[in-house]
Amino acid sequence: MPTGPDTDPEPRWVRRTPILPEQWWGPPGAQVVGALAVLAIGIWLQRAALPVAIVVSVVVLAGAVVLAAVGRRAYWYPSRAAARRLHRTRVAAWGAAGVCLAVFALAVGAQVLLFGLGAVEIGLRSARRFEPTRFELRGRSVAVAGVAVASTVFAVVALTVPAVDQTYSSRWVGWSIVIVPLTVILAVLHWRAASKATDIE
Repeated sequence: MPTGPDTDPEPRWVRRTPILPEQWWGPPGAQVVGALAVLAIGIWLQRAALPVAIVVSVVVLAGAVVLAAVGRRAYWYPSRAAARRLHRTRVAAWGAAGVCLAVFALAVGAQVLLFGLGAVEIGLRSARRFEPTRFELRGRSVAVAGVAVASTVFAVVALTVPAVDQTYSSRWVGWSIVIVPLTVILAVLHWRAASKATDIE
């Protein structure tokens, strides 16, 4: 590949193609550990959180398997197409994992964890020295919108299902007043930023 002062550098998502084994199995491994931790917490909290914990763990594990398969292929058969596929799979897998963790946090009444996730994202964005791609920004927008939908569903269930424990129902309704508007605003901001992104991948 030609290089020189007039040669455009490869996009970041191409440069992130795995060149070491741990670069393709490390992120899926972290997702597996997170899924097992959610399942363990669900078992610890017993019946109230276990069904949600099982669903969340299955979704995150499925995303980890897909991410590992795509990452391994990009490692063994590197190409621009494989790098693009891995980049988009990363965005989808981590976005889905974030939404699942938010749903679990809402289910068990640990809504403060959502603000922790937001703080982590802000910290990562301020520490990074690159602009996110359009696909990344739209993925974030969809993920944040998913959190808004989940919070709305929990609030509706709390208001319409008498069998829900009063402690949980009051938390779901109360926190939804904060979470839903905030996440909707963030989703709109990410989507608008995506339309101005120079890298469409």
